[in-house]
Amino acid sequence: MNEQNIPQSPQLNEPVQSSKNIWLTIITIIVTAIVVGGGVYAWQKSNLRTTEQSLQQQITDMQNQIANLQKPTRPVVTTPETPQEPATPADVTANWETCENKELGFSFRYPTSYGDFQISINNGEAGKKFTGNFQNNKYFSIGGITADYSAGRSGYFLDFVKYLSEGGKYYHLMALDTKRLVEPIKILTADGQKILIVNGNSYVEERNIEGPTINPGSNGGALINIPSSGEFKGLAVWNSDINNLPQIDFEEILMTFKFTK
Repeated sequence: MNEQNIPQSPQLNEPVQSSKNIWLTIITIIVTAIVVGGGVYAWQKSNLRTTEQSLQQQITDMQNQIANLQKPTRPVVTTPETPQEPATPADVTANWETCENKELGFSFRYPTSYGDFQISINNGEAGKKFTGNFQNNKYFSIGGITADYSAGRSGYFLDFVKYLSEGGKYYHLMALDTKRLVEPIKILTADGQKILIVNGNSYVEERNIEGPTINPGSNGGALINIPSSGEFKGLAVWNSDINNLPQIDFEEILMTFKFTK
């Protein structure tokens, strides 16, 4: 038999093919590793660059802040606020009527609803006396006398010449130099003149006594000196009913008094 015609067995090529497959796998793994490793490296490098840029920006910002702090500080110029003047309270007496008597040397204002204020000057047995009242308010009245006045009767609150100030004390001066010590409950000032606010308890010598008195009673009044050169030197103002003429309203009228110097 001719040996050359004997076909070769396929098992002789198997080791060669297997070897090729192994190398192909190894090469694939190596290439994959290179690709993956390169990608990881590229990512890390990119991330590192970003981090470096961020740190560099932070360093630059801090350097700028330090430089600004080292610059000399300019003084802050502030414009002072203009102080606002307090609002002027409304003058409740602005629309009141005015009573003026040039002979007596004074004027004052009062609510229109009180009506006309009428003043009369009368002779006594000696000297003179003046009185005044409102047409529609009988609780407010004024009066005064000359130093030589006499009328053949006992005196009362409106028999007032002027008040005296002696040694820090005040006195209600009546006719013929008769005087009564008074302790005002309050002192107001109108047009430069003191106004002594008094009540029944202000008259020291008349406390706890019975009989005729000159004090204004439980309601109250005021004693005012007139600085004019006329024959009358003062006026007493009587509030005979503080329920109908509250003290605050009474004093508002007193504060409007003006005098002819």
